[in-house]
Amino acid sequence: MNFLEGVAERGAVRIHALGDRLVPAKVALPGEGRRVLMGIRPQHLSVEGGESPVRLDIRERLGGVAYDHLEMPGGARVIVETRGDETIPEGSAVVVDCDLARALFFDGETVARLR
Repeated sequence: MNFLEGVAERGAVRIHALGDRLVPAKVALPGEGRRVLMGIRPQHLSVEGGESPVRLDIRERLGGVAYDHLEMPGGARVIVETRGDETIPEGSAVVVDCDLARALFFDGETVARLR
């Protein structure tokens, strides 16, 4: 599971590693401005080549699946599971997309799952 730090804001979570994207959260969030962690599994993320501050550091090929190790803005590290024969060179800029419906949220202080 990848964990990205964020801050509760107007019923959503602002995630710096996703370009300060405001991610809707259908859970009870802690107070405004409080730290929240967003958890997302590698198979619920995708990458493609494109202009972005995100860099593909390592592509680990394991037969029919590969794990892309990404460097996100602010130093966060994220792993993305990919399938197929995509050929994005290591060191390239990539655009990250995710299935936000699959994201889980955790209290940034207690690490308890928010529901």
